[in-house]
Amino acid sequence: MARKNHLRSYLPSSQQAKRGGGLLAAGALALAGAALIVNRRSAAAERSHPPLGSFVVSEGVRLHYVEQGNGPPVVFLHGNGVMIEDLLISRVFDQTARSSRAIAFDRPGFGHSERPRGHSWTAAAQAALLPGAFARLGIDRPILVGHSWGTMVALALALDHPEHVSGLVLASGYYYPTARAD
Repeated sequence: MARKNHLRSYLPSSQQAKRGGGLLAAGALALAGAALIVNRRSAAAERSHPPLGSFVVSEGVRLHYVEQGNGPPVVFLHGNGVMIEDLLISRVFDQTARSSRAIAFDRPGFGHSERPRGHSWTAAAQAALLPGAFARLGIDRPILVGHSWGTMVALALALDHPEHVSGLVLASGYYYPTARAD
């Protein structure tokens, strides 16, 4: 009998259960409110920073790109934590466009490019999108300029599809891939 009383002290009272249910409901409401705020702020950020370029669809993924200049094609692939705008601010893109057709892509999930869920966006998976984009945009065997994580995408394209690449420029890259949480 003493054992039953001892176990009863571990079981919540009806008031404790109600309080726990109320806390759970409050937590769910807070999460829903946070999601609403994030969605509104995201929409406002997108309105404040519209795409600078155009879009091309490759393998069902909508990629944002900017293009400037004439001449042999040079394709820029940015790293993590940056977007096309960073290439434009650095003036590297403008300088290249003086003598070449400069094209910069926002990688999947960056800038204004889509990143469909349910897919592992490895460097090779991102590189696999580029031949289709090149074909649609009339880009023939560009020089690829990869920066940071973009170097892995450039290398993957050059290794997996060498017929689509005439040269590589790799800057501050990750040349030995490591496991990532995403």
